[in-house]
Amino acid sequence: MATKTMSIEEQLKVLMRGTRFADEEELADGTTAGGEEGQSLRRQMEGELRAKLKEGRPLRVYLGVDPTSTNLHVGHFVPLQKLRKFQDQGHQAIFLIGDYTATIGDPSGRDSERRRLTHEDVMGLAKTYAEQAFRVLDPQKTEVRYNGEWLAQLSFADVIELASIFPMKQIVARRDFQARMSAGESLRFHEALYALMQGYDAYALKCDVQVGAYDQHFNMLAGRQIQEHFDDTPHVMITTPIIIGTDGRKMSKSCGNTIDIYDTPFDMYGKTMRISDECIPTYLELASTFPPEQIDRMLADLEGGENPMQIKKRLARNLVEQYHGAEAAEGAQEKFRTVVQDKAAPEDVPAVRVPPELLDRTWVEILAGLALTKSKGEARRLITQGGFYVEQIPVRDVETIAEIPSQGVVVRLGKRRYIRLTR
Repeated sequence: MATKTMSIEEQLKVLMRGTRFADEEELADGTTAGGEEGQSLRRQMEGELRAKLKEGRPLRVYLGVDPTSTNLHVGHFVPLQKLRKFQDQGHQAIFLIGDYTATIGDPSGRDSERRRLTHEDVMGLAKTYAEQAFRVLDPQKTEVRYNGEWLAQLSFADVIELASIFPMKQIVARRDFQARMSAGESLRFHEALYALMQGYDAYALKCDVQVGAYDQHFNMLAGRQIQEHFDDTPHVMITTPIIIGTDGRKMSKSCGNTIDIYDTPFDMYGKTMRISDECIPTYLELASTFPPEQIDRMLADLEGGENPMQIKKRLARNLVEQYHGAEAAEGAQEKFRTVVQDKAAPEDVPAVRVPPELLDRTWVEILAGLALTKSKGEARRLITQGGFYVEQIPVRDVETIAEIPSQGVVVRLGKRRYIRLTR
């Protein structure tokens, strides 16, 4: 349900809340500080957004997502939550599926070259993307587009014209490119075209605002440059922080630390309960649907000494309710209480350190590598027969990548054998 339309200043307060801009320092409570360039950019974008809102028309606001796996996770949904806030104020939400940009793969923040995907691969992965996005967006008021609509129509002469907009110095100065070249990693010319392609999306959609994670800063700037090249008004960049996964690292499929939208209600609830206490404010701001005043009260309670576990339970229930409904959220919370809390591990759990060479491996490899099972075969049987638990949550897939957060994790083998694994 859409919220009541707010005044321009009220809209600005909601739409700018929880944002992060380039070179701002992200603090533990989700706020930002420092970084003169980032603070200057924040003021500029807020001023441009205010000017557009004063025009008194629905703004065209888009978020682009490249299909590189079948499932979206909560990290993908941070900018999607922001897009919904624009939608709630009567603005036109556009969900763009990057069927062409995904064939290159976004190089932002990468320390190595991505595996190339064919267009057929991408379309297969994208089948459920709109359906997943509609867990947050109103499908009746959302424009779904594919950037192949226009990128596939560009001639080589068109590409040359677009490429001429960007000085080569600007391209190679990218921090991620510089880091890869310094490390001797592969860097191929097609990756330099990614920003150009995403930038053209902004022009083709005639967008007023683009939302995305703050690591998209360079790509969004490219969009503004292309719009200006064709005498259009550049769009406003609204960038959000990158959310942390269940193991204390950036949420990423490659790290195996994601809370997926298609997780079962119980798994989603349990994974949320495993996030570190330091991440609670960020999750409340970026991933929950609590109104701002309620978030402020919970943050004040947390600051005042309330048990973080109680806040985390409310957060976990909110996430499950968003994606599975109120009844499923209530069921997941009750199941967590009976399965996990009422069967707590003993206090004197022996600790075992996981050496660096076993990190980011499957549980099968870790159990066998630490000699907690006699062999990988025994580890597989233990898992498939339902005898292995992580923080009292059963793990049944032998291909599951282990998540060992900095504070450690308690695993259970069989009915009574508890072990705390630490890094």
